[in-house]
Amino acid sequence: CMPGKSTGPGPAVPYSAIDPKDYYADSTAVFSGLASRVRSENPGKLMVMLPSPAVSAIGDDIGSVSSRFGRDSMSVDPDALGATAGDGYDFMIKSIVSHECSDAGRSRRTGVNIIGLSIMHKDWPTYLHELSHLLRDAGIDVICALGCGCSRKDIRESVNADFNIVVDPGYSSRTARFYQEEFGIDSVGIGCCPIGFDKVEELFSAISERSGNPLSHGFSMLKKSRMRAFGGISALGTTLLGKTFSIEAPDSARKPLKEWLESSFGMVEDGSDPHYLFAPGDYARASQSSGACRKGIDIGFPSTAGFDFMKSPVMGLEGAMYLLDGLFSRCCRTPRCEASSPGCSLCGCLCR
Repeated sequence: CMPGKSTGPGPAVPYSAIDPKDYYADSTAVFSGLASRVRSENPGKLMVMLPSPAVSAIGDDIGSVSSRFGRDSMSVDPDALGATAGDGYDFMIKSIVSHECSDAGRSRRTGVNIIGLSIMHKDWPTYLHELSHLLRDAGIDVICALGCGCSRKDIRESVNADFNIVVDPGYSSRTARFYQEEFGIDSVGIGCCPIGFDKVEELFSAISERSGNPLSHGFSMLKKSRMRAFGGISALGTTLLGKTFSIEAPDSARKPLKEWLESSFGMVEDGSDPHYLFAPGDYARASQSSGACRKGIDIGFPSTAGFDFMKSPVMGLEGAMYLLDGLFSRCCRTPRCEASSPGCSLCGCLCR
């Protein structure tokens, strides 16, 4: 329900282009017209309406517009979204589940839901594929990965899961509580994101214990990943002992990453002029370019550098390898570094 006119080829998310004159006339009529067009172009899709502060302030009843479309539409108060991206995502997923599953039939089946993984997590498709694959090998079906490419049918089926697997508690605490209170479905997690080999192992163990199906293939892949990492680090002959780092991320990601860097590599956290800065892409690159850190490692959005064709999640086994590549790669890949002689003697990065 955002005010203002659209420019360019059109917005990615349809909005109503409500002008000040509509505030004195009938903004609900403008919004209703937009909603009708959206529904006609996307039949069967769920419309979620979020009134802007301006529309809310003048008292127009957007909820009444939403009700005209029955089950295919719902209205959400933006003031309830919370202060962080995780809070807002969690509230929206919980609200959508409540809307879609209020009359969903219950027929227990062997399977799980994956919650707390969002499209805002770096390279979420790779981690979702990894986790789903290892679960299937253990005989555990993934019924619904909430918010990550799931359909309305998947969401309605989610009430039949044996339990939920929490990937990031910062994005799923209210959702997990809602499933427990409304459907008696409990959740399994480790209290943080599975970042680093030890946390991946903890999550595998928690899932194995709860399901009664050991993730044998998962533990086997974990062992192979550890051996590959050890072999690569040994071959480089490089140590990170005493190197400094800083992390710009929510606590659910910052804490396990910090623990891994300190316990496995002997690194030291230092927010002033760190050797490594783990941060969302644009911030990491800008900090490296400005000299605020020696090397910036992209661990999240926003990033305008382009699409990552190589696998680059932060969580899981692939995530551990991505982070190791950032820590031990021979070059910081800045233009100045790549133009220099072997050994990067001109760039001032850690590859010397």
